[in-house]
Amino acid sequence: MNSEIQKLLRGSFDLHVHAAPDSQERRMDALETSRSAYEAEMGGFVLKSHEYPTAPLAYALRRMYPGLKVFGAIVLNRSVGGINPEAVQVSANLGAKVVCMPTYDANHWRERHENSEGIKITDNDGQLTEKSLEIIEIVAKNEMVLASGHISPSETITLFDEAQSQGITKMIATHSHGSLTEDEMLQMVSLGSYMEQTFLECMSGSGNMTPNTMVQIIRRLGVDKCIVTTDFGQWMNPPPSEGMRMAIATLLEAGMSTEEITKLVKTNPSELVE
Repeated sequence: MNSEIQKLLRGSFDLHVHAAPDSQERRMDALETSRSAYEAEMGGFVLKSHEYPTAPLAYALRRMYPGLKVFGAIVLNRSVGGINPEAVQVSANLGAKVVCMPTYDANHWRERHENSEGIKITDNDGQLTEKSLEIIEIVAKNEMVLASGHISPSETITLFDEAQSQGITKMIATHSHGSLTEDEMLQMVSLGSYMEQTFLECMSGSGNMTPNTMVQIIRRLGVDKCIVTTDFGQWMNPPPSEGMRMAIATLLEAGMSTEEITKLVKTNPSELVE
């Protein structure tokens, strides 16, 4: 079984990884995270920070570990000016692969967790703001990946609907479990979005999903439209590369075939970022 897990891990892509430097305590810094992924023979990962664009750091890591594809991202929280087309264009120019809508500064997240107001991508009539539309145009022009972050389900559907109309096919519904109904997930899939299932949700103290529930959700939505990520980097969790190995082993134990897991951790994520 270990050889089967290693075969699946080799060449896999984790599109949701955190590392230091960060304002939150992290298990490893970006260099250690890359070394661990390189030694595990992973294909690559997306380095995500809630606070700063990671494209320059990803570039340096790719130079240090040839063959390991580290991709940069920008998350549109207040630290980069929120819904800021200029910041997105600069990140695109620097080679960033993923543009993520607000996370901890999203109005939907702040209302649920802090009872305060945050950033919205739509106006009072539910229409995308001018700056949101500009960002979609930049994503389309530069063939980037558009991720929903922690915005509301209705905002996400509006965002993906417009993105699809502009020819964008690379979209990720972030943390789809727990925040979306099955109907909402199916609607996003119909718009071309990939549904992210994070292994962090299966970890004790971090989520409320069992491996069997994850498998059931993936099969209802369709293996071809889902990806499995770790969202690891927290000080109390193993390194992200070990998290991916654990995710693969857990999915095998839950009854998924090697062909299904290959799509979730290799084929589908590589189609998004390569």
